[in-house]
Amino acid sequence: MKSKTIAVCGMMTALSVVIMLLGGILEMGMYVSPMICGFCLVPIGRKHGEKYQWLVWGGVSLLSLILVPNMEENLMYTAVFGLYPILRPRFEKLPRAVRWLVKLAFFNLVVLAVETLVMLVLIPEVMTWWMGLILMALGNIVFVMYDFLLPRTDILKC
Repeated sequence: MKSKTIAVCGMMTALSVVIMLLGGILEMGMYVSPMICGFCLVPIGRKHGEKYQWLVWGGVSLLSLILVPNMEENLMYTAVFGLYPILRPRFEKLPRAVRWLVKLAFFNLVVLAVETLVMLVLIPEVMTWWMGLILMALGNIVFVMYDFLLPRTDILKC
């Protein structure tokens, strides 16, 4: 049984790294490919446990750092969309009103930190404050949809 778990986790890690590579090559977005890779963590957690989710997340994060040229895409997976499926069950234990405040605070604080790092250190860009606000608002809408879709991956069987 342990060998099956290791094989499934290895395949999910490889699939996620390929998705991250394709996201950079096809320019399908620095948000889309990390989100798809985050979906790959859900069946691992349901079937094999949180420990294996952490291992797959770490493997994908390290391999993407080495192989994927788009650093912003790597950071979005490592800090937000890869980490969130692991933390989501903990957020779900909170009362409903507090749950959404915590989820949105997590998303906004981490994305703000990642984007600030990218814009100040990696790719110094000039962005107006109103453009940043529009992008954060759209990002919150996408995050709510992501949160809505994560539990619907129960149909995936490992």
